[in-house]
Amino acid sequence: MLKLEGDKIINHRGDVMAEKVYGQWETKDEFVLDFIASLDKPKKKPKVEPEVEVVRARDEDGQFIPDDPATPEVNEAWVARIKKKVTKKK
Repeated sequence: MLKLEGDKIINHRGDVMAEKVYGQWETKDEFVLDFIASLDKPKKKPKVEPEVEVVRARDEDGQFIPDDPATPEVNEAWVARIKKKVTKKK
């Protein structure tokens, strides 16, 4: 278990495993070099896809829209809408 404290990398016992000297990391341990490499990599945020819900279609007056039997590949009675995120009040 390694942790970064300023310009030093410390192990679980408190030993200095690596030190940054003149902007370069100084160490002989391969495990510590891997730890340093993982610090330099930017972490990617996972893309969050919006949640979609299927609801009944409505017209301007709020009445349900029926399905048109002339178009069997499309169901006009149902539409997909993106769910709104619920935010908590502070």
